[in-house]
Amino acid sequence: MADIACPVMVILILLDIATATPSITSFKKAATVSEDATVNEILSTIVCTDTDGDVTTTSVKSMSPTSPCSKCFEVLNCGTAECLQYRAGVGTMDFTVTPFYLITISCTDNKETPVTEVIEVAVVPNAPPRYDPDKLYVPITIDSSVAAGAQIYDVDSFDPETDDVTYTLKVIPSSSSVNYEIDQHTGIIKTTVPMKKECTNDVTFQVTMTDGKNTVGPLVIDNSISYANVAPVATNLDATVQIPEDATGTAYKMVMKDGNGDAISYTVTTSNPAGLAQYKMDGKSRNIDIVSALDYEKSALRITDTIIQVTDGYCTSPPYTLRLEVTDVNEPPTISPIVAYVQVCEGMQEINCGFSVLDPDAVDTQTWTYHSTNANVRGHFGIDENTGLIKTLLDYEADQPTPLASPKTLNVVVTDKGGLTATATCIITFVDCNDNAPVFEAVQTYTAAATECTPAGTKLLTITATDKDSAREGNNVLYYEGSGGSVSVGTGGEVVVNQAMPAGTVVTFYAYAYDRGQTPGPLRSKSPAVVSVRFTPCPTTQPPSAVVTTAAPTTTTSTTTAAPVQKGEDNLAWIIIAALLGTAMLALLTFMLWRYGNLCLHACGNFNCQKRCCVTQSRVKRLVTPKIERRAPAKRAPSPLVEPEEKEPEPKGPGFIFGFWKERYPDDDFKNQPDRKRLPTPGDMEAHYPHTIDPVEDPLTPQMATGESAKKKCIVM
Repeated sequence: MADIACPVMVILILLDIATATPSITSFKKAATVSEDATVNEILSTIVCTDTDGDVTTTSVKSMSPTSPCSKCFEVLNCGTAECLQYRAGVGTMDFTVTPFYLITISCTDNKETPVTEVIEVAVVPNAPPRYDPDKLYVPITIDSSVAAGAQIYDVDSFDPETDDVTYTLKVIPSSSSVNYEIDQHTGIIKTTVPMKKECTNDVTFQVTMTDGKNTVGPLVIDNSISYANVAPVATNLDATVQIPEDATGTAYKMVMKDGNGDAISYTVTTSNPAGLAQYKMDGKSRNIDIVSALDYEKSALRITDTIIQVTDGYCTSPPYTLRLEVTDVNEPPTISPIVAYVQVCEGMQEINCGFSVLDPDAVDTQTWTYHSTNANVRGHFGIDENTGLIKTLLDYEADQPTPLASPKTLNVVVTDKGGLTATATCIITFVDCNDNAPVFEAVQTYTAAATECTPAGTKLLTITATDKDSAREGNNVLYYEGSGGSVSVGTGGEVVVNQAMPAGTVVTFYAYAYDRGQTPGPLRSKSPAVVSVRFTPCPTTQPPSAVVTTAAPTTTTSTTTAAPVQKGEDNLAWIIIAALLGTAMLALLTFMLWRYGNLCLHACGNFNCQKRCCVTQSRVKRLVTPKIERRAPAKRAPSPLVEPEEKEPEPKGPGFIFGFWKERYPDDDFKNQPDRKRLPTPGDMEAHYPHTIDPVEDPLTPQMATGESAKKKCIVM
């Protein structure tokens, strides 16, 4: 039995040892930490023991929530125990985000199951600073004699956490902000200028402070300024001053005053320096004087806007506005040129004397009239009151037997809307212009007779017209035009036969008279002259052509109508050309007779001249004899001779009559009997009979090639 009991006891002891676990016997379950803590803090001391004497370890197992400071808590050895600590600088505590944390700590001996506990850590928010005394409104009084840099008020405050406090100052009105300052660390308010520069009776301070977490305020400090300085004022500014452009001297006087009797001055600024330069502002007298002539028409200088501020050296008035505006003053117009000379055509005209009006006024109107010295113009001349153009009311004629008097002197006046005037003179000379067309007055129908033998160029009669204009610019210089084809009118009015027509032909056409006037241009007779020419048979003795004129138009059988004019000069040209061509043809015929007739006679002199002559070498003649073209006289120049085209040289051989020769002439004409299948070969001259032909010459001998004339031989038949 004893052997059996021993193992049982061992098992019991082992079981007892295995169930011993660590335990947390002491810890602070709740702790606080300031959200602006800047040093490490012990939040809870933890005691963890193990009954079997094992070494234990305590740590942070988890925390909730984990933001915004997930690593801010840690269990560390703090001597005889372990401590849960807040680690400053690891994260940021923010009460508004997380007001508390639940920290789960765990203790283990690394053998048995760990034991855990929960510690609550509350976040304590930062306390704001407070004003001391504990009030937000403080009234104080400041004497106007206080110097710059003097202390006015000390803002006292405290912070529960003894945080550093920063101060900020706001001044009402803002225009006084530069007169005061506050020390942002101590809260002491001082002046920056003498209080004489404080130009209001009351100034309000608003002071706020912050410890970096909380902003407190504002603290209102109401300052009453005793015997405060008053800024000077201007009583007649914020105005518009209208200054006539002809004004001189002082244009305006500004009125300024100071309630404390201090000396005052002012400043002027403008957006138009050039406009302000027309004036001088005297700082003592406060006058605005004109220093340069004003001109309303200079629009850039017409209006000058200024801003003026008045000061006594301490206080400055609010900005005043003053507009200096130049106003228009009516000024007299001027006319250029003062005296104008014009020439115009006779008749009823609208005359521009070339006057131009210069009116210094920017916007003005002018009216034109005649001067009182021109009382005699009524009924003769009118004037356009808006443009100044002169109109003739009579038909002025300069080419009549008794023309109206010229030149005419007219004095004109221009008046502006203000009644100011200017005077000028226009001297008008009326000249003859081409206003009368030529007229066939005495005779308007001209008749003449010619025969079918009348030579071309024969003058039959002369037509005439008259022109009432003078000789100025060729106004009455006339010329004529008209044509019926075979009969025409020359520029001088002569009726000329261009070509004789068969007997019984009547040529009738119109002829017009033209003048050579330049202004406004040449004129043609309104009515034409009728020219009629009858052709009769040729007489045995050519009598002179008769000329008959009648005063009234006659009815004729007209075979032609008006046609373009045939000039006599053209007929003469054709006659000259025909004469030249005839002379050339006669000369050519003479040369041909001399050249080729002499050759034949010379050849016959050496042979039997009882026989007729003929030329044996026709091909040679074709080479050396120029080809004569027969041409009839024509209006155009004759065409030049065309050179014959060059051909390749023919092979040397017998004469040109070989085919006819061998069949026509008897056999004894040959030295040897010819071969009928080849070209004939002539024999030597010495072996021939006297009546045989000459040997055939080479057409390409040097004489032929150079065109030299060789002695020609005849064949005696």
